[in-house]
Amino acid sequence: MIKTIIFDLAEVYLKGIIGVEEHLEPLFQISKDKIYDLLKGQNFINLMNGKISEEKYLENILSKNNFDVSIINLKDAIRKNFLEIEGTREIILELKNKNFKLGLLSVHCREWINYCNKKFNYHELFDSISYSFETSVCKPDKKAFKIILEKLDTKPEECLFIDDSLKNIQSAQELGLNTIHFKNPVQLKEELISFGVL
Repeated sequence: MIKTIIFDLAEVYLKGIIGVEEHLEPLFQISKDKIYDLLKGQNFINLMNGKISEEKYLENILSKNNFDVSIINLKDAIRKNFLEIEGTREIILELKNKNFKLGLLSVHCREWINYCNKKFNYHELFDSISYSFETSVCKPDKKAFKIILEKLDTKPEECLFIDDSLKNIQSAQELGLNTIHFKNPVQLKEELISFGVL
């Protein structure tokens, strides 16, 4: 019986780094497909693990590629992409009203989370939250799931985990969690109904 539902954040509740190239293309003056490659790599992992600040992360990108862009403009452009995915909050509230224990497990950085929670006030929706920048553990590492399970004081078989990443879904399944591979809020609602939780 499912008692606990754990959500991913980026691309499930909020738009994350995917699509940010739309806002960065005018600043960098290079093609969108190349921009996404610049944002990833070890520099990005260090940011998500809380090992470097957003400022340092962006400085590394600018200096490595000789971009003549201010850090302030770059931060503003990135933040324009952080928007709620229409329909997900309503589903979370429905589940909250049905007294499910709710968790949030996210690979994210401190500065972006501070901005997003201030703007959308979503932390209040969840009983427990685990971010990679706090734990230095990123999904699909099974330690990440074990941390949130312990915080929620729940068993894997009593959990339903929702994420847009297939790698994360597979890792959760290997630990015994029930899963939904998120595509959009309409599909999520249909699958939650099929699980009998909505």
